[in-house]
Amino acid sequence: MRMVVPPLVAVLAVARLAAAEPDPVEAAAQVHLDRGIAAYQAGDFPRARAELTTARELVPHKPNPYRWLALTEVQLGDCPRAQVDIDAFMARSADDDPRRAELVRLRELCARRAAVVSSVPPPRRSTARPITRRWWFWSAVGVVAVGAVGAAAYAAGDAPPATLPGVTCDGSGCRLTGR
Repeated sequence: MRMVVPPLVAVLAVARLAAAEPDPVEAAAQVHLDRGIAAYQAGDFPRARAELTTARELVPHKPNPYRWLALTEVQLGDCPRAQVDIDAFMARSADDDPRRAELVRLRELCARRAAVVSSVPPPRRSTARPITRRWWFWSAVGVVAVGAVGAAAYAAGDAPPATLPGVTCDGSGCRLTGR
């Protein structure tokens, strides 16, 4: 029994050292995941998508990058990509994971958005000619321009102001005075 204890202690010590040193790939993925979450919380969704995509590529077997990517893609209005990441998260997470309920709600939100978008007809493209191509537009512009020039000429005219002659009235009648 004495010979068995030292090798067993050595094996346990090596196992503990191996557990203490994190995998460098997972450590890098965690850094990208943390940066992506920080960008998401700051509202910088394009940067969040880039960081979270890198984290997902480093650890494709982990569910959390898929969750955060789905949340980010919904914020960016990209429900089809979010659906793919929701499905990937569901496939990689346990059935009793509390985060699953959040992603089920997210999936339903995307489904409602798709239903609303598909029920709204596309905007009709107007076949009407622009107003500047109508026959009366340039005629109206001409009339306004001539009126404006005429009004400006009348207001700035060189003629003296018109005055009425004076009238004086007394008991014998009214007569014009001075001019």
